[in-house]
Amino acid sequence: MKDIFFTKKKQARFKKAALIIFLLTSQMAPATAEVLTTENIEGIEVEIRRPANGAYPLIVFSHGMGACPAKYSGIQSRLANAGYIVVSPKHEDCISGSTKPDVSWREPEKWTAQSNSNRRDDMHKVLDALPSSHYAQYIKTFKQIGCAGHSMGGYTCMGLAGAWDSWKREEVIAIALLSPWNKPYAVQNRIAKMNNVKTLYQGGSKDRPISTDILKPNGTFDKTEPSKYLQIFKRARHSSWTDGALAKRFHEPMSYYITSFFDLSLKDRPKEKLEVKKSRIAELQFRH
Repeated sequence: MKDIFFTKKKQARFKKAALIIFLLTSQMAPATAEVLTTENIEGIEVEIRRPANGAYPLIVFSHGMGACPAKYSGIQSRLANAGYIVVSPKHEDCISGSTKPDVSWREPEKWTAQSNSNRRDDMHKVLDALPSSHYAQYIKTFKQIGCAGHSMGGYTCMGLAGAWDSWKREEVIAIALLSPWNKPYAVQNRIAKMNNVKTLYQGGSKDRPISTDILKPNGTFDKTEPSKYLQIFKRARHSSWTDGALAKRFHEPMSYYITSFFDLSLKDRPKEKLEVKKSRIAELQFRH
């Protein structure tokens, strides 16, 4: 009888412990579960991340030169779990793996609207096709959307915001630029032509020369029209927005600001979160 009683007592303890673990892990789980699909839209392969149910604001994501959308799963997944549908085209350089642009990186003054214009074409085709696609049911509006991009992807978003006239998309009202290749626009005095509503820049203290060019007096950030926001992360390098092993430590604070920026721009949430200086921040600037 003692052995039976002891066994039942142990079972009760195990059940109680299992219930506590379940409740704790349930509370830690994201509020919305991410759904990831791959689709072909107008001949362009795209990765689409979205919450499981409902309609949400749209963010188009542009990857870096020679990279692919999957290399940025960490940041994109955080956006999806924060209540956004993220559509990320695979540009031609993703398929080929090429890191060589149409015009040399060393000659930004020679770049034109035709330089790597396949990226413009990808974004325009996807944005034109989405309203009549199956995914339209998950998109809250096509009149106000965001663009996020890393490196050459940041260059792409800047073009969509109007830095190149022929790239401009009126519905792109907020751009999150993650260590963006901005030199062609800067040296050709085209930064002020971006007439979207809000701009976020992110850089790293080890990300030279891109972040230093953005931050310097009369540099890219200074020339950008408000509303504008900037965070420079301590010890972050150019690759820190990718899913590399040494990069992931930056993703939580980076995503905090990216999400807060799009919450402000696309959900009319308060701006105060963008005024908070997190521990990994070396430089924080904002002008509402």
